[in-house]
Amino acid sequence: MRLARFAPLLGALSITAVLSTAALIPGAAAPAHADEGDTLAAAEISDAGDVCGKPAATFDDVITAAATAIRTVVPAEQQAAYDRSVDDFRQNVASIHVHRNGLPLGPDEVNDRTQFLDDPIVTYIVNNLDAIKTGRLHRTIALSDLKVRDVVEVFILATRIVKIPAQFAASLVPTVGFVLKPIVGALFNGVKSLARSVQSQLSLGCDANGVYQKLRLDVPDEHVEVPQPLIDLANQLTKADGGCTPLAELKTSELVERARGFLATTAGLPVDPAMVNANADALQGFLQSNRVADVLMMRRTEQLGPIVDSMDYGPLTFLANLGFDIYEGRALNTVALGDVKVENVFSLITLALDTTSLLLTVGNTVAGFTGVSSTILTPLSMAETIAFAPTTYGAPILRGVMQSMCAA
Repeated sequence: MRLARFAPLLGALSITAVLSTAALIPGAAAPAHADEGDTLAAAEISDAGDVCGKPAATFDDVITAAATAIRTVVPAEQQAAYDRSVDDFRQNVASIHVHRNGLPLGPDEVNDRTQFLDDPIVTYIVNNLDAIKTGRLHRTIALSDLKVRDVVEVFILATRIVKIPAQFAASLVPTVGFVLKPIVGALFNGVKSLARSVQSQLSLGCDANGVYQKLRLDVPDEHVEVPQPLIDLANQLTKADGGCTPLAELKTSELVERARGFLATTAGLPVDPAMVNANADALQGFLQSNRVADVLMMRRTEQLGPIVDSMDYGPLTFLANLGFDIYEGRALNTVALGDVKVENVFSLITLALDTTSLLLTVGNTVAGFTGVSSTILTPLSMAETIAFAPTTYGAPILRGVMQSMCAA
């Protein structure tokens, strides 16, 4: 039969569905007490409620919990051999080492901003840059010490990476691409939300080993080759921890001072410190004496409501920000160039690119109404989508990294 080919897939899907349900429904994972009998299925498993709610379960915790449950039905004369088999299996799993910082961390394990953004790519980049800077990248852990929730985090990162080409492909569909793209994005966001729910339940696991002792492991570091430009970048950045100003919040006047300090104090540079200081003073004077409209200093999207935040589209963000400024009576205010922040400049760049893309889209639509053939307009539309893809998909990631890291 044709179904026989798909039996493994159907079985895997069934197991996944059962485990997901057990993780999501409170009490679903509680031990069941079957009728008295001599079979393994009828064996009564002791309640673990008194040891739950502790640190999230590791692979070794899962192995020992299962082994402890099965051990209750192993004949007494065979338990010693059974324990040796369990110990051998645990040692084999523990002998497999992984670079912990090569795997993604949960956003709450990096800093407050990554936790708020909950963008797995941003979290991964920020953590790895910090790991390169601090030397954590070379540290390894045994597979048995890896938490089960960390495996879910790998899945979440994978879905976030796949989301980019999926949305890009959807946006290339003629006529309905602008509708399909947010639908595809919403589907992937739903998968992430489900995975986060499962992960939150796994974080409340048990850390008891039953009759088995915790493994005492001494895991050596394993050197990871990193390109020198990446090392140089990591050394210039540090993870934002509340004690420094994130890159996104640096003002232009502060950037000038940082550049002045670097050029004037770094030995070996072919520059005249006196000339550097004179030029920096002149530039600071220009930045303080010239002003721009405050409406151009756009708020972060999360400050403008959930719709604007989810769309993250330059013209919409600008109009929403303008509405807030008018409501607050700030529409005619100005701000000195020296007080403009890095993220304000970045927002203006993305606004310009998004507006250009919008005008090209409108132009194609108008041309279609005037009778221009779709054989001409469709390739033009696809070329436009491809050309602006780096801004569409890369800008949110770069912004998130700038908001989560400081200059060293």
